[in-house]
Amino acid sequence: MIFNGHTTESIAAIDQITMFNIQTMYADGVIGNHGLLQQAATLTTGVFNYIRPAHAAAYKLSGTLGSVHEYLYPPASAEQLAEQTSNSLLAFMTQAPGFSGERFHHG
Repeated sequence: MIFNGHTTESIAAIDQITMFNIQTMYADGVIGNHGLLQQAATLTTGVFNYIRPAHAAAYKLSGTLGSVHEYLYPPASAEQLAEQTSNSLLAFMTQAPGFSGERFHHG
């Protein structure tokens, strides 16, 4: 940062949270780790799924990324998981023959 016109005093005056955010932005943006990891893992997973035998289980992005998966895709909160479950159930039920949404609108 000193070569960008900052002095050692101005750098020392930056609080810890701001410095952490600067470091994260540098690692994700300037170097490009975030984007490179996403693209490389997606491509690798696609190639592995293309060449895998028909009877074998499909490869998943979380398996390709390993421990970095939670860095790129943070785990869902309890509210998000509940909403995903409700949406999945609704999507499943709407595909049933003769489905009527009127049964679910109470009040």
